[in-house]
This record gives sequence, C-alpha cells and structure tokens, in this order.
Amino acid sequence: MQGNPQSVVAKLASGKPVAIFGAGSSGIAARRVLEKHGIESVIYSETPTADSDTANIFDTTSVQKHNLVVYSPAFRPDHKWISLADSYGLVAICEPDLSALFWQGKIVAITGTNGKTTLTTFLERALKHYGIDAYAVGNIGRPLCDLCAEYSDTSNKTAVYELSSFQTSRLRYLKPDAVLWTNFAPDHLDWHKDMAEYFSAKVNLANSAKGGILLVGQDVIAFADSNAITLPENAKIPTPIAPADCPAPFNTSIQSQNYSMAIEYLRVSGFDTSILKDATENFDLPKYRFGNYTQVCGVKFYNDSKATNAHAAIAALCELQGTQNLVWLGGGKDKYCDNSELVSAVKESAIAAVLIGQTAEKLKVMFDEIGFPAYICNTMQEAVFTSSRLAGDGGSVLFSPAFSSFGMFSSYAERGKSFQNEVLCLKNLK
Repeated sequence: MQGNPQSVVAKLASGKPVAIFGAGSSGIAARRVLEKHGIESVIYSETPTADSDTANIFDTTSVQKHNLVVYSPAFRPDHKWISLADSYGLVAICEPDLSALFWQGKIVAITGTNGKTTLTTFLERALKHYGIDAYAVGNIGRPLCDLCAEYSDTSNKTAVYELSSFQTSRLRYLKPDAVLWTNFAPDHLDWHKDMAEYFSAKVNLANSAKGGILLVGQDVIAFADSNAITLPENAKIPTPIAPADCPAPFNTSIQSQNYSMAIEYLRVSGFDTSILKDATENFDLPKYRFGNYTQVCGVKFYNDSKATNAHAAIAALCELQGTQNLVWLGGGKDKYCDNSELVSAVKESAIAAVLIGQTAEKLKVMFDEIGFPAYICNTMQEAVFTSSRLAGDGGSVLFSPAFSSFGMFSSYAERGKSFQNEVLCLKNLK
C-alpha cells in the first residue's frame, strides 16, 4: 500500500481507536508503534494484563468502537473475535501486516516447517558481515513493529523476518523483497484443518513477494506437484551443497540445507559468497537444535528440543542412524498428524523409545503393535534417567520430541532447559 504510513493506518481506522487482540509482545509492540504515530489503540485480552487486573473482552458492544483490528499471531484466523470483527465489516490484520505499513526498508521473509530460526539467525549475521544493517525479527522473538517504534527512519535497514503459517494465512500488506521457504512437512494440524490449508498459508506469503527472489525446498515443489497447486513462476530450488563441503556447524545433512539456501539467496542478491565462510566462524546454532552432544556417565545426550514436529525428529534420527545403543526420547502435545513415519524412523535407528507428554499413550500403542520397546515416563527426570539406563555406557540419547511442548512446558526452550538440567543432575542419581 502506497502513501504515508500514518495516513494509511489512520484511513483504515477511520477516526476510531485501533483494537489490538493480545497483550503479549506482538500486541505491546503494535501499541507502541501506533502511539508513536499518534494513533489511539485499545488492547483486548482474554486474560488479565500488566495494565489491568481483569480481562478486556471484545464483544458486540466493543466491536462498534473500532474500524481496524490488529491481532497477535497467537490468534487463529477463525477466532471468535476475528470472526466477529469480520461480520461487522472491520478490517482485521495480523501484526506483521501492521509492521509492513510502517517499515521502509527491505524484508527477507523466512518460512517453512523447519529450519526457519537457524536460517533467520545466520542470514542476519551474514548480511551484517557484508555491512548491511540487518535485524532478525518475527516468530524468532522480536516483533517487527518493535523496530518500527524504535527507529524513525528504517529505509536503510533490512528485516530478516521469520514467519509461521499462523502469521501468513491472511496477509494483506506485507510484500517481502524475497521469500525463502525452507521445506514443507506435516505439522500444525491442531491449528490448520488439513495439509492443504497449511500449505496455502505458506503459498500466500510466496504470492505476496514483490521482489524476484523465491527460494523453496525440494519438498515444497513435491507437495505442490502432487496436489496440483501452482507456485509462482520464479520459485527456485537452491543448488544443494553437500554437508562435507559446508563449514561447521552446517556440516550435517540437516544444517547443510539451511546453508545452501543462505548461499543461494546471497549469490542471487549480488554478494560475493566466496568470503561468506568468515561469517560462520564462531557461529553457534540457536539453542536446543540438533548438533553437539553432552556426555555424562558415559552416555551422549543430544538436546534437540526445537524438533516440534516429526519431520525434524526424523531428520535427527537419520543423522544418528548406526549410532551404538541409541535411545529416542520424545512426545508432547498432539498435533493430530500421522505418526507412522516417525515410529518407523525410531524403529530403524534406535533400540528403544522413552515417551512423555500427551502423545505418550498413543505412541506406546503404535510401538507395541510392532513389538518395539517403549516406556512412558511422567516427568523429565524420570525420562532422562530411564533413557540413560537403556542406552548404557557408550550409548546415546536423542531428545528430539517431534511434538510441541505445551501441556508439560510453556515452550520448547523451557523443555530443552529442563532436559539439560536433568542430564547434568544424572551424576547425583547414579
């Protein structure tokens, strides 16, 4: 959308305060940028906030006080408040769309089932290596609206924007200069009604790109072809780089794909990629991704808590195939995906499975049906101890849950820290 951002948003609001759904980081950032431009807003939350001891519910009375709604990515597109706003003719946009109305610089959008955060983090670092004022934002933690509120002039800045399907399903105003779509696999079927809807949310981002760069993973093309879905003509698969030819920590089959996509983007953007290796020095993967292990009491423990879907866990299992006495530790909140491929991968690579979370019982039944040893544990302490005992001296434990953390933990980071702490406490239990 063209024009002065303040006047554009003011026109959408039509003289009324902007309704903000959600009092988390996205909602607070949206309020900050609106305040900066002299636009009034009201935050609605189903739970008490820092500003109020009571919830502020959006209903048929409040809907008449607004013309523009900005909602947090935590709100499903079919949330009752958004549906109510739609039924009254209000314009309802996600926080990334609001940020796009104020952001003046470039946007490199990163999406995909897995690899988003690693690619976003590394690409920010690589662009800074070339002297670009780059910022990792979005689903990685910091809302882009926060930067829009902090800086008056963003024209010479680049946002490396990690976006999930929750944020892309109803995009209106976000027009990235480039889109990097890492891969596509079953996930979030507790959110999307089916794989087609999940894929469509990603395609919506690909179609919104105003620049000529659209890089996609091989499985993105495969899903589109098998479901007769047309991708933009400029969709291109990056030239693969073998793990052995990638610098650490990208020298695994999992991380080499992220490195290949980063190299391809930088190359087609005109950067000299021959000097990119310097940017990988001392680069650490974000916490709780598959990589290095911790050895305690003769057992190697791999902390891959970020593996919140089967696709990620299967990749880690394949990476460790052939490892002596490998035990898989996994489970979590059910996303209602088909788990048969995951169960097969565990059987192929591991000697036993230790299960936690909501999916433990369901997985146990599946493992029992194929005669594979599986054990349910109620706490992380019990799970780590059981896994360690099963692996034995010289064995390994892969904590790659394949499901989200909710139910037992507030996030994959809290879950990963819990696993790490219990591993370090093993010496006291032995």
